[in-house]
Amino acid sequence: MYRIKAAIVLILVLFSAMKLEAKDRINEEVNSSLGQIATLKVYFQGGNIDFDYIRRNIEFVDFVNDPAASDVHIIVTRNSTGSGGTNYLLNFYSKTITQIGDITLNCISSPGDTENAIRECITRALKLGLMPYMNETTNSQQIDIRYSTPDGEQKKPIATVDPWKKWVFRMDTNGGFSLEESIKKYNYSFNVRADKIADQIKMKNSFYMSNRFQEVDTDEGLLTSLSQFKNAATETVYSLSKRWSAGMFVSVFQSTYWNTQHSFDVKPAIEYNFFPWEDADKRVFTVAYFAGIEMKEYYETTIFGKMDENLWAHNLKLNFELIQPWGEIETRLEGSSYLQDMTKNSISFASDLSLRISRGLSFNMGFRAENVHNQLYLPAQEVSLEDILMGNQKLPSTFGVSGGVGLRFQFGSLYNNVVNNRL
Repeated sequence: MYRIKAAIVLILVLFSAMKLEAKDRINEEVNSSLGQIATLKVYFQGGNIDFDYIRRNIEFVDFVNDPAASDVHIIVTRNSTGSGGTNYLLNFYSKTITQIGDITLNCISSPGDTENAIRECITRALKLGLMPYMNETTNSQQIDIRYSTPDGEQKKPIATVDPWKKWVFRMDTNGGFSLEESIKKYNYSFNVRADKIADQIKMKNSFYMSNRFQEVDTDEGLLTSLSQFKNAATETVYSLSKRWSAGMFVSVFQSTYWNTQHSFDVKPAIEYNFFPWEDADKRVFTVAYFAGIEMKEYYETTIFGKMDENLWAHNLKLNFELIQPWGEIETRLEGSSYLQDMTKNSISFASDLSLRISRGLSFNMGFRAENVHNQLYLPAQEVSLEDILMGNQKLPSTFGVSGGVGLRFQFGSLYNNVVNNRL
């Protein structure tokens, strides 16, 4: 009886929300047909942005929490620049003010910029992008634009001299520990990067190492483990055209977890993007092919009786990304195999979807599946229970599956202009 009452209450709530939604849509259509948009309704979508600051400093619009109720939908995406900064791309869309069309602006930050400087840059770009839409509202008469220059003088641009020739260097080191009565854990890592990113060439060089030590006191004695990982890699990618790219990838790898004392990989690659790379902030559909040699040396004899071997391998990767007002989708498909024995292969598929079904209702899904038949590094010796519990070695597996789904329904007030950070 309780479940029946709860179901009836839920149905009534959903019905009321749908009636309010229909009423809001009718009012919006009438106002739009009469050209009576007074206050622009804006939906802002973008991660790691100080939205509170934006709402405080852009007072001539109403920010809404549903894209279906907006006059302008703004999507912010982020891309790293060659100097180590960030390029924030602001994409403006409108279904109600169709005579304006889509607009794309950007805000470029430097590595040393403060959070305040970044949010001021983004807010300034947002104001500029909203002006064409504001011109179509009845509130446009209240907008005034000012321009100022330092000391009132017009200065000539100064040629930029870059002594580093676009090279950017970075070093990171981290360490940590966790202590309990019977368990002790220590870890540290070191990372060095040297990158150069230009229009026609991209070069990335990195070295990473980490060590993880564990000590567990049990009734049967003291268990200790040491997990080591090292990787050095260099890649060079050339832009051949608006859609074609070519590159060379070289890496040296060491891991106790993967039973690999040394692995030296050399793989040339070629990539094609079905869309021009200028549209990468909105859509990407690439196919890339890698082929080369992997020279391996193991800590322990593998299940195939090998202590070292040279393997010719190739990989095929497909990647699709789409960012639109209706949602986002990213899908990746990758297959690899060894040319000496094509039965030693793996294939993986992953997809993330965020879909807006209707006003206030959105669907989210994430899924990953992998079929594995190329674990040539597995040691022939049986993995001990101690190694399993301590996570010292990779265990054999022919597949892996993970995923999740979510549904969100939101109704009530559309407007969220008020900022209240108390407590």
